[in-house]
Amino acid sequence: MLHDEQGVPLFYPTLFATSQLRNAGAAVNTIRNKLADLVVLLRWEQANRRQLIAEFREGHFLTVADIVSLRDFAKLDMRELISVGGGGEEGSAVVDFLEARISSSQALASIGGQQHFNRISTFADYLEFLASVVTQHQNSSRIAQEIVQMARTIRKHRPRGLAKQRNDDSDLRSPPFELVERFMAIGAEGDPRNPFRNPEVQLRNAIIFGLLRHTGMRRGELLSLRLNQFDFGHEPHVWVRRNQDDKHDPRPYQPVAKTKERPLPLPETLANQIDRYMLNVRARISPARRHPYLLVSHRKGSTWGKPLSASALSSQIFSRMRAVDSAFETIHPHAFRHHFNYELSASIDKHNAKVRSAGDAEASPISEAKELDVRAFLNGHRSRDSGATYNRRHIREASDKAARQVQAGHATRSENSKGGGDDPR
Repeated sequence: MLHDEQGVPLFYPTLFATSQLRNAGAAVNTIRNKLADLVVLLRWEQANRRQLIAEFREGHFLTVADIVSLRDFAKLDMRELISVGGGGEEGSAVVDFLEARISSSQALASIGGQQHFNRISTFADYLEFLASVVTQHQNSSRIAQEIVQMARTIRKHRPRGLAKQRNDDSDLRSPPFELVERFMAIGAEGDPRNPFRNPEVQLRNAIIFGLLRHTGMRRGELLSLRLNQFDFGHEPHVWVRRNQDDKHDPRPYQPVAKTKERPLPLPETLANQIDRYMLNVRARISPARRHPYLLVSHRKGSTWGKPLSASALSSQIFSRMRAVDSAFETIHPHAFRHHFNYELSASIDKHNAKVRSAGDAEASPISEAKELDVRAFLNGHRSRDSGATYNRRHIREASDKAARQVQAGHATRSENSKGGGDDPR
């Protein structure tokens, strides 16, 4: 929740978060991001000395000039924005002429296009909600239309041309096979190139990389794994479970499973590593005995033995791996999820090709519909469509291969027509 200087929650942002976001099943991180967008909106309101709630109650909605001002303000990086002043001071002296001079000025730091797009989208949703709530007692169709028009105009001022960028970024999140193999080799136990010298830390990190690579689980699912979610029997597997609001989790921002619970198979080698880490490493760390989470911090100090945080995973583990090889910049926890789905597609294609070539009546190829079901189950998706973004790289490569086969066929037919047939003369 957002709150004021006295710690009292802000009414309308809280109402928006609970009724429009939480009730719709939005993830915790999504709600937090949208509330962060609303902080930007409130800063714009303060900088321009506006009271939007009072204005909306009187039937005065944002003009195009207001929306342009809000759009430009939303582009600024709030971390770098030191002061956001309004107009000049009251009572300032008036002069006859204002003389202008050309001088250099430092440009204000700005955010990326996608974040700018998201901010304005949140503004449109919230302001439409806010205006509708504070004017609902008037029961006016004209006001309702003006509110819809205001929200539509705000959305029209979102940056354009981001579709190609988003598609390219999705492809980049699925790193090449050779790069992933090199990353896994350097991050393995005992490798002389491993930036972590402590054997216990090397084992923990190898488990982290192995779970991400071989299961495709999300970062929050990885960090929320408990000891009792593993089964090291004949066919070892790990259960992804939802542990929201766990009283045993001391982290300020608890990482949690985002979607459906599901069992995921584990390779035998990885299962043995996890079992060894539980018995020989984690069990000897006394603070770790106070909570059930698998991955713990090995850094001496206040965090020693506590559950590993998301910031430590990114800023300490993956950042040090990136320092080994600049090519590792494209590898982060979510990149492994894309790579897992790419390898899943490649494995299904290989299975289908083997079944067709062998003509085995007992084995059957995996249909497209079944592949979608398999992908949805392994990813924890409720809808088949959610897995489309993870299969983009494989589709692109398959399309490229099919196109080149067509081109090769054209070239072969062209060569045959030149070398054979009756003499046209």
